[in-house]
Formats: sequence, structure tokens, C-alpha cells
Amino acid sequence: MHPSNSLSINDLGKLLRDHRKTRGIGLRTAADEVGVAFNTFARVERGHIPDIETFSRLARWLGRSPADFFDRETASAESTPDAIEAHLRGDRALSPQAAERIAGIVREFYAFLARPDEVAVAYHLRAARTMKPEASKIFTEVLTEMHEALLAGDE
Repeated sequence: MHPSNSLSINDLGKLLRDHRKTRGIGLRTAADEVGVAFNTFARVERGHIPDIETFSRLARWLGRSPADFFDRETASAESTPDAIEAHLRGDRALSPQAAERIAGIVREFYAFLARPDEVAVAYHLRAARTMKPEASKIFTEVLTEMHEALLAGDE
């Protein structure tokens, strides 16, 4: 469990398993009670991060508010790219490899755009070979606009 009295989203799987075992029920029964698929419940018990709707249902099934899993310290300790990666990994529509690739792109964009001292816009995509030259130009323009908007927001 999390070191303080507050909970962490990483505690969810253990809490679900403990609650289910304390009640003496199996995965299928628990999943039915929550209103989620058996496989979803099992994945979350193993440590996967669920989507927000499933998370809310699971928290309520545990007798908790979803807000119990987050506090200001926890939220600020986790970086934005880490939070995004956790959500991507919990997305059932993405394979683990796809989630990792998207998370890598987000980290690169974040690292570049979070530094207001950078002036030149550059990017590197692991899938860059699939981009047409005109798409690359449009992409660079979008990044430049995002960078300028971020700088303007700091003023």
C-alpha cells in the first residue's frame, strides 16, 4: 500500500483482490457485481490501470470514492508523461507495444515543449519513415504553434 493513509492508483489491484477474497467470491462474481468484463477485472487485479469509468465502478465497489486514490502529493509526484503512459497502458484498444510507442512520442514532445528556453522546433518520431514530406511540414508548423502558445501562457 501507499506509505501514508492515502491510496495510490497502484494500490487498486491489491485492494480488489483483498476485498474479493475477504468476501469469499471469485473473479466472475466480483466482475458481475461491478458490471465490468471478467477479463477487465482480472487485468486490473494484476496491476493494469483501467479506464476512468471502470476505475470509478471499481472504487465504488470497494466502498471508496475515486478521489481517495489521489491527493495533491501523489498527483504532483507523478510526471505528466508517466500519467499519460499509465492511461495508455490501461487502454484495451492498444497493444502494449502501441502504448509504449505512443508514450515515447508523448515523452519526446513533452521534453521539448516543456522547456521554454528552446527556440527551434525539432522532432523525432520512431515512425518518421511513414510520414510524407508534406505531413512533416504541417506537423512542424503545429508544433511551432503549440510551442508559441505555451510560451504565451507563461506570461
